[in-house]
Amino acid sequence: MTENEEQYKLLFENSGEAILLTNPDGSIYYANPEACRIFGMTEEEICNKGRNGLIDINDPHLEPGLRQRIEKGKVQGEINHIKKDGTIFPTEITSIVYKDKSGNERTNTIIRDITGRKQMEMSLKESEARFRSIFDNSLLGISIAAPDGKLLQINSAYAHMYGYDSPEMMLREVTNVEVLYAHPEVRTEILNLIKSDGLLAPREYEVIRRDGSHFFVLVCACEVKNSEGMPVNNQAIHIDLTERRKAEEKIREASLYTRELIEASPDPLVTINGKGKITDVNYATESITGFNRKKLIGSDFCDYFTEPGKAREGYMRVFVKGLVKDYPLTILHKNGRKTPVLYNATLYKNSAGLIQGVFAAARDITDQKKIEDELQKSNELLEKLNNNLHDVWENEKSLIAMNLHDDLGQKFTAINMDLSWIKSRIGVQSKPVVDKLNEMHHEINDAIEGLKEISSLLRPAILFDLGLIPAIFTQLEKFEKQSGIKCSFVYKDEELKIEERCSLILYRIFQESLTNIARHSGATTTSVELKVFFNKISLTIRDNGIGIDHDKLNSAKSLGIAGIKERTRLAHGVLSIKGEKNIGTTVKVTIPLNGTDKND
Repeated sequence: MTENEEQYKLLFENSGEAILLTNPDGSIYYANPEACRIFGMTEEEICNKGRNGLIDINDPHLEPGLRQRIEKGKVQGEINHIKKDGTIFPTEITSIVYKDKSGNERTNTIIRDITGRKQMEMSLKESEARFRSIFDNSLLGISIAAPDGKLLQINSAYAHMYGYDSPEMMLREVTNVEVLYAHPEVRTEILNLIKSDGLLAPREYEVIRRDGSHFFVLVCACEVKNSEGMPVNNQAIHIDLTERRKAEEKIREASLYTRELIEASPDPLVTINGKGKITDVNYATESITGFNRKKLIGSDFCDYFTEPGKAREGYMRVFVKGLVKDYPLTILHKNGRKTPVLYNATLYKNSAGLIQGVFAAARDITDQKKIEDELQKSNELLEKLNNNLHDVWENEKSLIAMNLHDDLGQKFTAINMDLSWIKSRIGVQSKPVVDKLNEMHHEINDAIEGLKEISSLLRPAILFDLGLIPAIFTQLEKFEKQSGIKCSFVYKDEELKIEERCSLILYRIFQESLTNIARHSGATTTSVELKVFFNKISLTIRDNGIGIDHDKLNSAKSLGIAGIKERTRLAHGVLSIKGEKNIGTTVKVTIPLNGTDKND
Protein backbone atom coordinates (compact mmCIF):
# COMPACT_ATOMS: atom_id res chain seq x y z
CA MET A 1 0.00 0.00 0.00
CA THR A 2 1.45 3.45 -0.99
CA GLU A 3 2.18 6.26 1.39
CA ASN A 4 -0.76 8.21 -0.01
CA GLU A 5 -3.04 5.28 0.52
CA GLU A 6 -1.81 4.96 4.08
CA GLN A 7 -2.93 8.52 4.67
CA TYR A 8 -6.48 7.70 3.56
CA LYS A 9 -6.65 4.44 5.45
CA LEU A 10 -7.70 6.13 8.68
CA LEU A 11 -10.48 7.92 6.86
CA PHE A 12 -11.65 4.70 5.18
CA GLU A 13 -11.68 2.75 8.43
CA ASN A 14 -13.97 5.30 10.09
CA SER A 15 -16.25 5.77 7.10
CA GLY A 16 -19.91 4.79 7.36
CA GLU A 17 -19.82 3.43 3.81
CA ALA A 18 -18.24 0.24 2.55
CA ILE A 19 -15.00 0.95 0.60
CA LEU A 20 -13.00 -1.48 -1.50
CA LEU A 21 -9.63 -0.78 -3.11
CA THR A 22 -8.96 -2.98 -6.15
CA ASN A 23 -6.26 -3.59 -8.72
CA PRO A 24 -6.98 -3.33 -12.46
CA ASP A 25 -7.37 -7.13 -12.61
CA GLY A 26 -10.25 -6.99 -10.11
CA SER A 27 -8.33 -8.30 -7.12
CA ILE A 28 -9.04 -6.53 -3.85
CA TYR A 29 -6.19 -5.46 -1.65
CA TYR A 30 -8.15 -3.47 0.97
CA ALA A 31 -11.64 -3.60 2.55
CA ASN A 32 -12.66 -1.23 5.31
CA PRO A 33 -14.59 -2.34 8.49
CA GLU A 34 -17.98 -1.27 7.06
CA ALA A 35 -17.38 -3.48 4.00
CA CYS A 36 -16.55 -6.38 6.30
CA ARG A 37 -19.79 -5.72 8.22
CA ILE A 38 -22.19 -5.60 5.25
CA PHE A 39 -20.58 -8.64 3.57
CA GLY A 40 -20.25 -10.58 6.84
CA MET A 41 -16.61 -11.42 5.99
CA THR A 42 -13.12 -10.61 7.20
CA GLU A 43 -10.90 -8.36 5.11
CA GLU A 44 -8.84 -11.38 4.13
CA GLU A 45 -11.95 -13.26 2.94
CA ILE A 46 -13.08 -10.27 0.89
CA CYS A 47 -9.62 -9.92 -0.69
CA ASN A 48 -9.58 -13.63 -1.55
CA LYS A 49 -13.03 -13.38 -3.16
CA GLY A 50 -12.02 -10.63 -5.48
CA ARG A 51 -14.28 -7.95 -6.93
CA ASN A 52 -16.18 -10.27 -9.25
CA GLY A 53 -16.62 -12.87 -6.52
CA LEU A 54 -18.82 -10.48 -4.54
CA ILE A 55 -21.24 -9.72 -7.35
CA ASP A 56 -24.51 -11.60 -8.05
CA ILE A 57 -23.92 -12.89 -11.58
CA ASN A 58 -27.72 -13.43 -12.03
CA ASP A 59 -28.50 -9.79 -11.35
CA PRO A 60 -30.66 -8.64 -14.31
CA HIS A 61 -29.04 -5.18 -14.05
CA LEU A 62 -25.60 -6.69 -14.61
CA GLU A 63 -25.45 -6.66 -18.39
CA PRO A 64 -22.01 -7.17 -20.01
CA GLY A 65 -21.46 -3.46 -20.57
CA LEU A 66 -21.99 -2.66 -16.90
CA ARG A 67 -19.67 -5.49 -15.81
CA GLN A 68 -16.92 -4.12 -18.06
CA ARG A 69 -17.42 -0.59 -16.78
CA ILE A 70 -17.24 -1.85 -13.20
CA GLU A 71 -14.02 -3.63 -13.96
CA LYS A 72 -12.59 -0.51 -15.62
CA GLY A 73 -13.92 1.80 -12.91
CA LYS A 74 -15.67 5.14 -13.35
CA VAL A 75 -19.12 3.62 -13.03
CA GLN A 76 -22.15 4.39 -10.85
CA GLY A 77 -25.25 2.24 -10.58
CA GLU A 78 -27.24 -0.38 -8.72
CA ILE A 79 -26.20 -4.02 -8.62
CA ASN A 80 -26.77 -6.95 -6.30
CA HIS A 81 -23.97 -8.23 -4.07
CA ILE A 82 -23.66 -11.51 -2.16
CA LYS A 83 -22.96 -11.86 1.54
CA LYS A 84 -20.91 -14.65 3.05
CA ASP A 85 -24.08 -16.57 3.99
CA GLY A 86 -25.33 -16.36 0.41
CA THR A 87 -27.84 -13.57 1.03
CA ILE A 88 -28.28 -11.34 -1.98
CA PHE A 89 -28.80 -7.66 -1.21
CA PRO A 90 -29.13 -4.53 -3.36
CA THR A 91 -26.37 -1.92 -3.38
CA GLU A 92 -25.50 1.35 -5.02
CA ILE A 93 -21.88 1.55 -6.14
CA THR A 94 -19.52 4.30 -7.26
CA SER A 95 -16.18 3.25 -8.75
CA ILE A 96 -13.36 5.72 -9.46
CA VAL A 97 -10.09 4.81 -11.19
CA TYR A 98 -7.01 6.74 -10.19
CA LYS A 99 -3.26 6.34 -10.51
CA ASP A 100 -0.98 5.99 -7.58
CA LYS A 101 2.34 7.74 -7.12
CA SER A 102 4.03 5.06 -9.17
CA GLY A 103 1.59 5.50 -12.04
CA ASN A 104 -0.25 2.26 -11.38
CA GLU A 105 -4.07 2.27 -11.86
CA ARG A 106 -6.11 1.63 -8.77
CA THR A 107 -9.87 1.50 -8.23
CA ASN A 108 -11.72 3.00 -5.26
CA THR A 109 -15.21 1.47 -4.99
CA ILE A 110 -17.80 2.82 -2.56
CA ILE A 111 -20.67 0.40 -1.85
CA ARG A 112 -23.89 1.48 -0.14
CA ASP A 113 -26.36 -1.11 1.20
CA ILE A 114 -29.73 0.13 -0.09
CA THR A 115 -31.84 -2.73 1.26
CA GLY A 116 -33.84 -0.35 3.48
CA ARG A 117 -34.37 2.11 0.66
CA LYS A 118 -35.47 -0.63 -1.69
CA GLN A 119 -37.93 -1.90 0.91
CA MET A 120 -39.30 1.60 1.30
CA GLU A 121 -39.59 1.99 -2.46
CA MET A 122 -41.34 -1.36 -2.67
CA SER A 123 -43.72 -0.40 0.15
CA LEU A 124 -44.37 2.90 -1.58
CA LYS A 125 -45.14 1.14 -4.86
CA GLU A 126 -47.43 -1.31 -3.09
CA SER A 127 -49.10 1.56 -1.26
CA GLU A 128 -49.54 3.45 -4.53
CA ALA A 129 -50.94 0.31 -6.15
CA ARG A 130 -53.37 -0.18 -3.29
CA PHE A 131 -54.38 3.43 -3.43
CA ARG A 132 -54.89 3.20 -7.19
CA SER A 133 -56.94 0.01 -6.75
CA ILE A 134 -59.05 1.63 -4.05
CA PHE A 135 -59.34 4.81 -6.06
CA ASP A 136 -60.41 3.06 -9.26
CA ASN A 137 -62.65 0.41 -7.72
CA SER A 138 -64.24 2.34 -4.88
CA LEU A 139 -68.01 2.63 -4.86
CA LEU A 140 -67.54 6.08 -3.36
CA GLY A 141 -66.96 9.04 -5.65
CA ILE A 142 -63.35 10.26 -5.17
CA SER A 143 -61.88 13.43 -6.67
CA ILE A 144 -58.55 15.26 -6.56
CA ALA A 145 -58.68 18.93 -7.44
CA ALA A 146 -56.14 21.72 -7.57
CA PRO A 147 -56.48 24.51 -5.00
CA ASP A 148 -58.10 26.67 -7.72
CA GLY A 149 -60.85 24.06 -8.22
CA LYS A 150 -59.62 22.39 -11.40
CA LEU A 151 -60.31 18.67 -11.43
CA LEU A 152 -57.10 16.64 -11.66
CA GLN A 153 -58.30 13.08 -11.09
CA ILE A 154 -61.63 11.37 -10.52
CA ASN A 155 -62.68 7.75 -10.33
CA SER A 156 -65.47 5.98 -12.21
CA ALA A 157 -67.92 6.14 -9.30
CA TYR A 158 -67.54 9.93 -9.17
CA ALA A 159 -68.11 10.30 -12.94
CA HIS A 160 -71.12 7.96 -12.99
CA MET A 161 -72.63 9.70 -9.99
CA TYR A 162 -72.74 12.93 -11.96
CA GLY A 163 -74.07 11.26 -15.13
CA TYR A 164 -70.86 10.88 -17.15
CA ASP A 165 -69.90 7.69 -18.97
CA SER A 166 -66.27 7.78 -17.86
CA PRO A 167 -63.79 9.84 -15.82
CA GLU A 168 -62.17 11.03 -19.08
CA MET A 169 -65.47 12.42 -20.35
CA MET A 170 -66.11 14.33 -17.14
CA LEU A 171 -62.56 15.72 -17.00
CA ARG A 172 -63.03 17.01 -20.54
CA GLU A 173 -66.38 18.67 -19.86
CA VAL A 174 -65.98 19.92 -16.29
CA THR A 175 -63.29 22.57 -15.92
CA ASN A 176 -63.99 23.49 -12.28
CA VAL A 177 -65.75 21.66 -9.46
CA GLU A 178 -67.65 24.85 -8.66
CA VAL A 179 -70.08 24.17 -11.54
CA LEU A 180 -71.19 20.93 -9.85
CA TYR A 181 -72.83 22.67 -6.90
CA ALA A 182 -76.40 23.96 -7.11
CA HIS A 183 -75.30 26.96 -5.06
CA PRO A 184 -71.90 28.33 -6.27
CA GLU A 185 -71.12 29.97 -2.93
CA VAL A 186 -70.90 26.48 -1.42
CA ARG A 187 -67.52 25.96 -3.07
CA THR A 188 -66.13 29.02 -1.26
CA GLU A 189 -67.56 27.74 2.01
CA ILE A 190 -65.89 24.36 1.53
CA LEU A 191 -62.51 25.93 0.70
CA ASN A 192 -62.67 28.19 3.75
CA LEU A 193 -63.43 25.23 6.02
CA ILE A 194 -60.58 23.20 4.53
CA LYS A 195 -58.11 26.07 4.94
CA SER A 196 -59.15 26.79 8.51
CA ASP A 197 -59.49 23.21 9.78
CA GLY A 198 -57.43 21.27 7.27
CA LEU A 199 -60.45 19.15 6.43
CA LEU A 200 -64.19 19.23 5.80
CA ALA A 201 -66.28 17.06 8.11
CA PRO A 202 -69.10 15.18 6.29
CA ARG A 203 -71.80 17.60 5.12
CA GLU A 204 -74.76 17.36 2.77
CA TYR A 205 -74.83 19.57 -0.33
CA GLU A 206 -77.14 19.93 -3.30
CA VAL A 207 -75.37 19.23 -6.61
CA ILE A 208 -76.20 19.04 -10.35
CA ARG A 209 -75.97 16.08 -12.69
CA ARG A 210 -74.91 16.34 -16.32
CA ASP A 211 -78.59 16.28 -17.40
CA GLY A 212 -79.38 19.24 -15.12
CA SER A 213 -81.23 17.27 -12.42
CA HIS A 214 -80.46 18.06 -8.79
CA PHE A 215 -79.59 15.60 -6.06
CA PHE A 216 -77.85 15.55 -2.68
CA VAL A 217 -74.40 14.23 -1.83
CA LEU A 218 -72.50 13.77 1.41
CA VAL A 219 -69.10 15.50 1.01
CA CYS A 220 -65.96 15.15 3.08
CA ALA A 221 -62.62 16.60 1.99
CA CYS A 222 -59.08 17.33 3.12
CA GLU A 223 -56.15 19.45 2.02
CA VAL A 224 -52.95 17.70 0.91
CA LYS A 225 -49.62 19.53 1.44
CA ASN A 226 -46.08 18.82 0.28
CA SER A 227 -43.05 18.39 2.52
CA GLU A 228 -42.60 22.18 2.65
CA GLY A 229 -46.17 22.57 3.95
CA MET A 230 -47.49 24.12 0.77
CA PRO A 231 -50.99 23.08 -0.47
CA VAL A 232 -50.79 20.64 -3.37
CA ASN A 233 -54.40 19.59 -3.91
CA ASN A 234 -57.74 18.92 -2.26
CA GLN A 235 -59.06 15.39 -2.06
CA ALA A 236 -62.79 14.82 -1.63
CA ILE A 237 -65.24 11.95 -1.32
CA HIS A 238 -68.81 12.31 -2.59
CA ILE A 239 -71.56 9.88 -1.57
CA ASP A 240 -74.84 9.91 -3.48
CA LEU A 241 -77.67 10.33 -0.97
CA THR A 242 -80.50 9.79 -3.45
CA GLU A 243 -81.34 6.25 -2.32
CA ARG A 244 -80.78 7.10 1.31
CA ARG A 245 -83.11 10.07 1.06
CA LYS A 246 -85.75 7.87 -0.58
CA ALA A 247 -85.32 5.31 2.19
CA GLU A 248 -85.49 8.04 4.84
CA GLU A 249 -88.68 9.35 3.27
CA LYS A 250 -90.18 5.88 3.29
CA ILE A 251 -89.12 5.43 6.91
CA ARG A 252 -90.59 8.81 7.79
CA GLU A 253 -93.86 7.94 6.07
CA ALA A 254 -93.90 4.51 7.75
CA SER A 255 -93.13 6.15 11.08
CA LEU A 256 -96.00 8.59 10.64
CA TYR A 257 -98.30 5.75 9.62
CA THR A 258 -97.20 3.67 12.62
CA ARG A 259 -97.65 6.64 14.91
CA GLU A 260 -101.15 7.22 13.57
CA LEU A 261 -101.98 3.56 14.20
CA ILE A 262 -100.58 3.79 17.73
CA GLU A 263 -102.56 6.94 18.48
CA ALA A 264 -105.72 5.51 16.92
CA SER A 265 -105.52 2.34 19.02
CA PRO A 266 -108.30 2.12 21.61
CA ASP A 267 -105.93 0.12 23.85
CA PRO A 268 -103.44 1.95 26.10
CA LEU A 269 -99.92 1.51 24.66
CA VAL A 270 -96.70 2.39 26.48
CA THR A 271 -92.96 1.84 26.16
CA ILE A 272 -90.88 1.36 29.32
CA ASN A 273 -87.11 1.46 29.75
CA GLY A 274 -85.05 -0.90 31.88
CA LYS A 275 -85.54 1.28 34.96
CA GLY A 276 -89.32 1.10 34.71
CA LYS A 277 -89.72 4.65 33.43
CA ILE A 278 -92.31 5.42 30.74
CA THR A 279 -90.70 6.62 27.49
CA ASP A 280 -93.78 6.93 25.25
CA VAL A 281 -97.59 6.68 25.44
CA ASN A 282 -100.64 7.04 23.18
CA TYR A 283 -103.91 8.95 23.58
CA ALA A 284 -105.66 5.92 25.10
CA THR A 285 -103.11 5.85 27.93
CA GLU A 286 -103.75 9.53 28.66
CA SER A 287 -107.49 8.87 28.73
CA ILE A 288 -107.42 5.81 31.00
CA THR A 289 -105.04 7.42 33.55
CA GLY A 290 -106.31 11.01 33.38
CA PHE A 291 -102.75 12.38 32.96
CA ASN A 292 -101.27 14.02 29.85
CA ARG A 293 -98.22 12.49 28.18
CA LYS A 294 -95.93 15.24 29.46
CA LYS A 295 -96.67 14.03 33.00
CA LEU A 296 -96.60 10.34 32.05
CA ILE A 297 -93.30 10.27 30.13
CA GLY A 298 -90.41 9.96 32.54
CA SER A 299 -92.59 8.81 35.44
CA ASP A 300 -92.63 5.34 37.00
CA PHE A 301 -94.85 2.87 35.12
CA CYS A 302 -95.98 1.25 38.38
CA ASP A 303 -97.45 4.47 39.82
CA TYR A 304 -100.67 4.14 37.80
CA PHE A 305 -101.94 0.84 39.19
CA THR A 306 -103.80 -0.25 42.28
CA GLU A 307 -101.02 -2.80 42.90
CA PRO A 308 -97.65 -1.15 42.04
CA GLY A 309 -95.67 -4.18 43.21
CA LYS A 310 -97.56 -6.52 40.91
CA ALA A 311 -97.08 -4.09 38.00
CA ARG A 312 -93.32 -3.97 38.67
CA GLU A 313 -93.17 -7.76 38.79
CA GLY A 314 -94.96 -7.88 35.43
CA TYR A 315 -92.59 -5.68 33.45
CA MET A 316 -89.52 -7.26 35.10
CA ARG A 317 -90.83 -10.67 34.03
CA VAL A 318 -90.67 -9.44 30.42
CA PHE A 319 -86.91 -8.88 30.74
CA VAL A 320 -86.53 -12.46 32.02
CA LYS A 321 -88.91 -14.32 29.70
CA GLY A 322 -89.02 -11.97 26.71
CA LEU A 323 -92.80 -11.50 26.84
CA VAL A 324 -95.87 -11.54 29.07
CA LYS A 325 -99.38 -12.46 27.97
CA ASP A 326 -102.72 -11.51 29.56
CA TYR A 327 -101.17 -10.19 32.76
CA PRO A 328 -104.04 -8.90 34.97
CA LEU A 329 -103.73 -5.42 36.47
CA THR A 330 -106.04 -2.60 37.46
CA ILE A 331 -105.31 0.95 36.25
CA LEU A 332 -106.12 3.73 38.69
CA HIS A 333 -107.43 6.97 37.15
CA LYS A 334 -106.43 10.18 38.89
CA ASN A 335 -110.10 10.66 39.88
CA GLY A 336 -110.11 7.25 41.58
CA ARG A 337 -111.84 5.27 38.82
CA LYS A 338 -110.48 1.73 38.47
CA THR A 339 -110.20 -0.07 35.13
CA PRO A 340 -109.36 -3.81 35.00
CA VAL A 341 -106.99 -4.61 32.12
CA LEU A 342 -104.96 -7.48 30.70
CA TYR A 343 -101.42 -6.49 29.72
CA ASN A 344 -99.44 -8.06 26.89
CA ALA A 345 -95.80 -6.98 26.73
CA THR A 346 -92.66 -7.82 24.80
CA LEU A 347 -89.07 -6.59 24.52
CA TYR A 348 -88.11 -4.22 21.72
CA LYS A 349 -84.58 -3.86 20.35
CA ASN A 350 -82.61 -1.44 18.17
CA SER A 351 -81.08 -2.26 14.78
CA ALA A 352 -77.99 -3.65 16.52
CA GLY A 353 -80.12 -6.13 18.45
CA LEU A 354 -79.63 -4.43 21.82
CA ILE A 355 -82.61 -4.39 24.21
CA GLN A 356 -84.07 -0.90 24.55
CA GLY A 357 -87.04 -1.59 26.78
CA VAL A 358 -90.54 -3.04 26.95
CA PHE A 359 -93.51 -2.37 24.70
CA ALA A 360 -96.77 -3.00 26.55
CA ALA A 361 -100.40 -2.97 25.44
CA ALA A 362 -103.34 -3.06 27.83
CA ARG A 363 -106.81 -4.34 26.96
CA ASP A 364 -109.72 -2.89 28.90
CA ILE A 365 -111.75 -5.86 30.17
CA THR A 366 -114.40 -3.90 32.09
CA ASP A 367 -117.21 -5.17 29.85
CA GLN A 368 -115.67 -8.63 29.81
CA LYS A 369 -115.59 -8.67 33.63
CA LYS A 370 -119.26 -7.65 33.75
CA ILE A 371 -120.15 -10.44 31.32
CA GLU A 372 -118.04 -12.92 33.31
CA ASP A 373 -119.72 -11.86 36.56
CA GLU A 374 -123.15 -12.18 34.96
CA LEU A 375 -122.17 -15.54 33.48
CA GLN A 376 -120.93 -16.73 36.86
CA LYS A 377 -124.18 -15.67 38.48
CA SER A 378 -126.08 -17.39 35.68
CA ASN A 379 -124.02 -20.56 36.12
CA GLU A 380 -124.60 -20.50 39.86
CA LEU A 381 -128.33 -20.07 39.28
CA LEU A 382 -128.29 -22.86 36.69
CA GLU A 383 -126.38 -25.11 39.07
CA LYS A 384 -128.92 -24.47 41.80
CA LEU A 385 -131.68 -25.19 39.30
CA ASN A 386 -129.97 -28.44 38.22
CA ASN A 387 -129.52 -29.47 41.82
CA ASN A 388 -133.14 -28.69 42.49
CA LEU A 389 -134.26 -30.58 39.37
CA HIS A 390 -132.10 -33.53 40.41
CA ASP A 391 -133.67 -33.53 43.84
CA VAL A 392 -137.16 -33.14 42.34
CA TRP A 393 -136.37 -35.94 39.90
CA GLU A 394 -135.20 -38.27 42.66
CA ASN A 395 -138.17 -37.28 44.84
CA GLU A 396 -140.57 -37.95 41.96
CA LYS A 397 -138.98 -41.34 41.38
CA SER A 398 -139.30 -42.10 45.10
CA LEU A 399 -142.93 -41.00 45.05
CA ILE A 400 -143.62 -43.14 41.96
CA ALA A 401 -141.83 -46.09 43.56
CA MET A 402 -143.84 -45.77 46.73
CA ASN A 403 -147.09 -45.42 44.78
CA LEU A 404 -146.24 -48.48 42.72
CA HIS A 405 -145.37 -50.43 45.81
CA ASP A 406 -148.23 -49.25 48.01
CA ASP A 407 -151.05 -48.94 45.47
CA LEU A 408 -150.45 -51.31 42.58
CA GLY A 409 -148.59 -53.77 44.78
CA GLN A 410 -151.47 -53.98 47.21
CA LYS A 411 -154.00 -54.30 44.38
CA PHE A 412 -152.03 -57.12 42.72
CA THR A 413 -151.80 -58.84 46.09
CA ALA A 414 -155.54 -58.46 46.60
CA ILE A 415 -156.23 -59.88 43.12
CA ASN A 416 -153.94 -62.77 43.82
CA MET A 417 -155.78 -63.50 47.08
CA ASP A 418 -159.13 -63.28 45.25
CA LEU A 419 -157.93 -65.82 42.70
CA SER A 420 -156.95 -68.16 45.54
CA TRP A 421 -160.40 -67.70 47.13
CA ILE A 422 -162.17 -68.35 43.78
CA LYS A 423 -160.06 -71.44 43.26
CA SER A 424 -161.01 -72.80 46.69
CA ARG A 425 -164.75 -72.14 46.25
CA ILE A 426 -165.57 -73.41 42.79
CA GLY A 427 -165.07 -77.05 43.68
CA VAL A 428 -163.78 -79.65 41.33
CA GLN A 429 -163.11 -78.20 37.94
CA SER A 430 -161.62 -79.40 34.77
CA LYS A 431 -157.84 -79.43 34.47
CA PRO A 432 -157.79 -76.58 31.89
CA VAL A 433 -159.60 -74.31 34.33
CA VAL A 434 -157.19 -75.18 37.14
CA ASP A 435 -154.16 -74.61 34.86
CA LYS A 436 -155.55 -71.27 33.78
CA LEU A 437 -156.05 -70.18 37.37
CA ASN A 438 -152.50 -71.28 38.24
CA GLU A 439 -151.14 -69.40 35.20
CA MET A 440 -152.97 -66.24 36.27
CA HIS A 441 -151.61 -66.69 39.77
CA HIS A 442 -147.98 -66.93 38.46
CA GLU A 443 -148.44 -63.91 36.17
CA ILE A 444 -149.69 -61.83 39.07
CA ASN A 445 -146.70 -62.92 41.18
CA ASP A 446 -144.36 -61.97 38.31
CA ALA A 447 -146.07 -58.59 38.04
CA ILE A 448 -145.60 -58.05 41.76
CA GLU A 449 -141.85 -58.90 41.45
CA GLY A 450 -141.60 -56.56 38.46
CA LEU A 451 -143.15 -53.79 40.47
CA LYS A 452 -140.65 -54.43 43.23
CA GLU A 453 -137.79 -54.28 40.71
CA ILE A 454 -139.06 -51.03 39.19
CA SER A 455 -139.59 -49.56 42.64
CA SER A 456 -136.07 -50.58 43.61
CA LEU A 457 -134.62 -48.88 40.53
CA LEU A 458 -136.66 -45.74 41.09
CA ARG A 459 -135.99 -45.67 44.80
CA PRO A 460 -133.44 -48.18 46.15
CA ALA A 461 -135.10 -48.80 49.49
CA ILE A 462 -132.10 -50.76 50.76
CA LEU A 463 -129.92 -47.67 50.24
CA PHE A 464 -132.14 -45.51 52.41
CA ASP A 465 -132.92 -48.22 54.94
CA LEU A 466 -129.50 -49.91 55.40
CA GLY A 467 -126.94 -47.59 53.77
CA LEU A 468 -124.54 -47.42 50.83
CA ILE A 469 -122.39 -50.50 51.54
CA PRO A 470 -125.28 -52.97 51.80
CA ALA A 471 -126.89 -51.41 48.74
CA ILE A 472 -123.69 -51.84 46.65
CA PHE A 473 -123.14 -55.36 47.99
CA THR A 474 -126.74 -56.43 47.18
CA GLN A 475 -126.58 -54.88 43.70
CA LEU A 476 -123.27 -56.64 42.94
CA GLU A 477 -124.75 -60.03 43.92
CA LYS A 478 -127.69 -59.48 41.62
CA PHE A 479 -125.36 -58.21 38.81
CA GLU A 480 -123.13 -61.28 39.11
CA LYS A 481 -126.11 -63.64 38.84
CA GLN A 482 -127.57 -61.81 35.84
CA SER A 483 -124.33 -61.17 33.86
CA GLY A 484 -122.04 -64.00 34.91
CA ILE A 485 -119.29 -61.46 35.60
CA LYS A 486 -117.37 -62.25 38.78
CA CYS A 487 -117.57 -59.31 41.21
CA SER A 488 -115.58 -58.22 44.28
CA PHE A 489 -116.17 -55.40 46.74
CA VAL A 490 -113.47 -53.82 48.94
CA TYR A 491 -114.43 -51.40 51.72
CA LYS A 492 -113.67 -50.56 55.32
CA ASP A 493 -116.08 -52.16 57.76
CA GLU A 494 -117.07 -48.96 59.47
CA GLU A 495 -120.10 -46.74 59.62
CA LEU A 496 -120.09 -44.11 56.90
CA LYS A 497 -121.46 -40.76 57.93
CA ILE A 498 -122.62 -39.62 54.53
CA GLU A 499 -125.66 -37.56 53.74
CA GLU A 500 -128.50 -39.17 51.83
CA ARG A 501 -128.13 -37.07 48.68
CA CYS A 502 -124.38 -37.76 48.39
CA SER A 503 -124.99 -41.48 48.99
CA LEU A 504 -127.64 -41.54 46.26
CA ILE A 505 -125.32 -39.86 43.74
CA LEU A 506 -122.56 -42.42 44.38
CA TYR A 507 -125.06 -45.27 44.08
CA ARG A 508 -126.44 -43.95 40.77
CA ILE A 509 -122.88 -43.63 39.38
CA PHE A 510 -122.22 -47.18 40.54
CA GLN A 511 -125.43 -48.43 38.82
CA GLU A 512 -124.57 -46.63 35.54
CA SER A 513 -121.03 -48.05 35.58
CA LEU A 514 -122.37 -51.61 35.99
CA THR A 515 -124.78 -51.02 33.11
CA ASN A 516 -121.88 -49.88 30.85
CA ILE A 517 -119.77 -52.89 31.87
CA ALA A 518 -122.60 -55.31 31.06
CA ARG A 519 -123.34 -53.69 27.67
CA HIS A 520 -119.93 -52.75 26.26
CA SER A 521 -116.91 -54.10 28.16
CA GLY A 522 -116.87 -57.85 27.46
CA ALA A 523 -115.32 -58.18 30.93
CA THR A 524 -115.11 -61.35 33.05
CA THR A 525 -114.34 -59.63 36.36
CA THR A 526 -115.36 -56.40 38.08
CA SER A 527 -114.03 -54.90 41.29
CA VAL A 528 -115.49 -52.08 43.39
CA GLU A 529 -113.57 -50.16 46.03
CA LEU A 530 -114.99 -47.62 48.48
CA LYS A 531 -112.63 -45.42 50.50
CA VAL A 532 -113.07 -42.60 52.97
CA PHE A 533 -110.22 -40.18 53.63
CA PHE A 534 -110.31 -36.88 55.44
CA ASN A 535 -113.62 -35.30 54.41
CA LYS A 536 -113.93 -37.06 51.06
CA ILE A 537 -115.17 -40.38 49.76
CA SER A 538 -114.03 -42.15 46.60
CA LEU A 539 -115.69 -44.89 44.60
CA THR A 540 -113.61 -46.89 42.10
CA ILE A 541 -115.07 -49.41 39.62
CA ARG A 542 -112.64 -51.49 37.51
CA ASP A 543 -113.20 -54.15 34.87
CA ASN A 544 -110.87 -56.31 32.77
CA GLY A 545 -112.70 -55.73 29.50
CA ILE A 546 -111.69 -54.25 26.12
CA GLY A 547 -111.13 -50.73 27.54
CA ILE A 548 -113.13 -47.65 26.62
CA ASP A 549 -111.97 -45.63 23.58
CA HIS A 550 -110.81 -42.07 24.29
CA ASP A 551 -113.17 -40.73 21.61
CA LYS A 552 -116.20 -42.11 23.44
CA LEU A 553 -115.42 -40.19 26.61
CA ASN A 554 -116.69 -36.95 25.08
CA SER A 555 -119.08 -38.41 22.53
CA ALA A 556 -122.62 -37.01 22.48
CA LYS A 557 -123.89 -40.59 22.08
CA SER A 558 -122.29 -41.75 25.35
CA LEU A 559 -125.31 -40.91 27.50
CA GLY A 560 -124.23 -43.14 30.39
CA ILE A 561 -120.87 -41.36 30.70
CA ALA A 562 -122.60 -38.00 30.34
CA GLY A 563 -124.87 -38.96 33.25
CA ILE A 564 -121.89 -39.95 35.38
CA LYS A 565 -120.18 -36.62 34.61
CA GLU A 566 -123.28 -34.60 35.44
CA ARG A 567 -123.87 -36.39 38.75
CA THR A 568 -120.22 -35.86 39.71
CA ARG A 569 -120.50 -32.17 38.89
CA LEU A 570 -123.67 -31.85 40.97
CA ALA A 571 -121.74 -33.25 43.94
CA HIS A 572 -118.75 -30.91 43.26
CA GLY A 573 -116.60 -33.99 42.81
CA VAL A 574 -113.74 -35.11 40.58
CA LEU A 575 -114.19 -37.80 37.93
CA SER A 576 -111.52 -39.89 36.23
CA ILE A 577 -112.27 -42.41 33.46
CA LYS A 578 -109.32 -44.29 31.98
CA GLY A 579 -109.37 -47.07 29.44
CA GLU A 580 -106.50 -49.28 28.26
CA LYS A 581 -107.00 -51.48 25.24
CA ASN A 582 -107.58 -55.16 26.20
CA ILE A 583 -106.72 -54.32 29.83
CA GLY A 584 -109.91 -52.68 31.01
CA THR A 585 -111.57 -49.49 32.19
CA THR A 586 -111.34 -47.70 35.53
CA VAL A 587 -113.96 -45.22 36.72
CA LYS A 588 -113.04 -43.25 39.83
CA VAL A 589 -115.16 -40.54 41.39
CA THR A 590 -114.20 -38.52 44.48
CA ILE A 591 -116.71 -36.23 46.17
CA PRO A 592 -116.97 -34.30 49.45
CA LEU A 593 -118.77 -36.23 52.15
CA ASN A 594 -121.27 -33.42 52.58
CA GLY A 595 -121.78 -33.29 48.80
CA THR A 596 -121.49 -29.50 48.55
CA ASP A 597 -117.91 -28.54 49.46
CA LYS A 598 -116.36 -26.84 46.41
CA ASN A 599 -112.98 -26.01 47.85
CA ASP A 600 -111.75 -29.37 49.12
